[in-house]
Amino acid sequence: MEGRHLKHLVLFLVVLIISFFRVERDKEYLQEDFGKAKVLVLVEGLPNVEANRLKVKVKIIGGDLPEIYDKTGYLTLFGAEDLPSKTFEVLGRVRLAYGKVFINASYTHIGKLVFTRESIRELFMRRVDERIQDQEIKALVFSYLFGESQEVLPFEYQTAFWQTGLLHILVVSGFHLSLVALILRFLLPGRYGFILSLIGISFYSFFIVPLDPPVLRAYIMIFSAFLILLIYRRPDYLSLLFLSGSIILLIFPEYLSSYSFWLSFTATLYLILANVNVDGIKNFFPSRQHYYIFMSFWGSLFATLSTSNIVATFSYITPLGIVFTPLVSMIFIPFTAYGILELFTFFSLPTFPLELFGKIILNLVNIISHISFTLNTSISVEMAIFLNITGGVLLYFLKDWWKVLVVFLNVPFLLPLWL
Repeated sequence: MEGRHLKHLVLFLVVLIISFFRVERDKEYLQEDFGKAKVLVLVEGLPNVEANRLKVKVKIIGGDLPEIYDKTGYLTLFGAEDLPSKTFEVLGRVRLAYGKVFINASYTHIGKLVFTRESIRELFMRRVDERIQDQEIKALVFSYLFGESQEVLPFEYQTAFWQTGLLHILVVSGFHLSLVALILRFLLPGRYGFILSLIGISFYSFFIVPLDPPVLRAYIMIFSAFLILLIYRRPDYLSLLFLSGSIILLIFPEYLSSYSFWLSFTATLYLILANVNVDGIKNFFPSRQHYYIFMSFWGSLFATLSTSNIVATFSYITPLGIVFTPLVSMIFIPFTAYGILELFTFFSLPTFPLELFGKIILNLVNIISHISFTLNTSISVEMAIFLNITGGVLLYFLKDWWKVLVVFLNVPFLLPLWL
């Protein structure tokens, strides 16, 4: 292993251990069930109403429990159809699990209301609400461009994205931030394009979408890579990945048990490792176009492999996502590009292209969901960790077509399905 990679890997492992002890220490004095308490919440997501109850993502900003201030919370209001304010106090049952707060309360137990100024994110989302009339496309824009929960989509499309293994595309991550950076990079010449990109991804990450683990990881990596390119050096993305993981866990040690963090981290790790030391594969193809097409499926194979190991610990896996992801991503590119242009013009452009590409995406995902299938390959967390670590080590040291051996590493835990 190269020295720079070993250095960043050791740093990441040290931070991993520190984060583990910090989380264990917090468990000693933080109860899992606080009982009834008053909490002051700031609404951060779109409310979802179902079966006489409203669910919404919130941030705890005050109340009777200082130990949960600034934590992400999930509020369920029974008997509610709408929210009275962006910020309000509520009396409810409060639980803490995996660094997140869960609040169950009745709508009648809402206390004082606090009226605050509209945030930049809310201003943009209200603009979308005014400009786009089609409810399905509006929901897709909120979920895909603004990082809202997939629950804002009609249930039919939620199911279709899940069955096809394409749900991960809706999660704001490196794909979104990379396109923001690339579009802005070529709007101005030379160094000015890089600077504009840095400003653009910073604005998008901190003001438009929630700063969830995938966004934070992608932001740190892309921002660091562009700074390195500005001094005319070539960034090492594996080192940047370990560095971003170290920074995130130092700031948010509770992400140690976050599926979102590990899905983003391992998928990026496998994508990077699958695309290095592949000169033999590159020389195998007669043209660069054929090589790039093949590598999109090649990368999808290994990214899906790493995330499937994690998903299999709590849900079904969708093997055809390996094929569907590169195909559907091609249609998401113009949708994303136009959506980004809309963002930076405050949704002043004609909405027809966005609606057209959105309709194509939703219909395509719905169609291919009928030919997709899922596998129940329940495995333990320990097994998932072993498979991903072993696979990552093999990908690092193997070259060219030998990397396929990582696929066969996963065969033993699939055997029960075939017997």
